[in-house]
Amino acid sequence: MVSKGQTFCKAERLCSHKQIDYLFDKGRGFMHFPFSVRWIASDDCDVAPVRVLIVVPKRRLRHAVERNRMKRLTRECYRLRKQRLYEQLSSLSVSPILLSLCYVDNQLRDYHFLERKFDSLLERLTNEIANAKGI
Repeated sequence: MVSKGQTFCKAERLCSHKQIDYLFDKGRGFMHFPFSVRWIASDDCDVAPVRVLIVVPKRRLRHAVERNRMKRLTRECYRLRKQRLYEQLSSLSVSPILLSLCYVDNQLRDYHFLERKFDSLLERLTNEIANAKGI
């Protein structure tokens, strides 16, 4: 059984076209291979501390099976590490953020590779947020 803190429910997913457009128009971003990350603080998002959009473009992985697998692995990496991200954001006292993770590699990667990259990605994200806030 999965503990309550390790779920990835609908409220944590970024689905609103208005918020997605706002994120890509005004958000800050950085590249952290194999992901391109965009984020922005938002007052609209009151349900979850972070709302996430996971994108795997057809240009990068041509087969739907491969795209679905990468999205599944990315969701799993995020799900297992989001509690640590929430704790770091609450210590920075940051308003809720919108986050986009776009997979930019041209080949499938295994879970262990993504796991290592995701740890450093979340660390860099919290550093970027702290720098933007001026801490």
